[in-house]
Amino acid sequence: MPWWRLNVFRSLLLARLGEEKAATEAQDQALAELPAPLPRFATHLELHRGLMLARSGDRAGGVAHATTAMEALPPEKHSLTLRMLVNEIRA
Repeated sequence: MPWWRLNVFRSLLLARLGEEKAATEAQDQALAELPAPLPRFATHLELHRGLMLARSGDRAGGVAHATTAMEALPPEKHSLTLRMLVNEIRA
C-alpha cells in the first residue's frame, strides 16, 4: 500500500478520535504524495477536514466544507463511502 493511501486511512481514524493536529499532518502528507489522477482520494481528505470541523462544534462549517468538496468531484466519482462520510458529517 502506498504511503499516501495509508495516510488517508490515518487521517480518518485520527479525525474520528479527535486528534486534529495528527489528522491534519496525515492529510497534508497524503495530499503531497497523492497522484493527480485520483481526485476521489483528495475529496476523502477534504471530507475528513469537514468531519473535524463538525466534531469541534462547527457543524455548519463542516457540512459546508463537505458539500463544497463533493460538488467539486464529478458525480460519477461519488462512492458509497463518500456519501456515508457526508452523512456522518451532517449527523
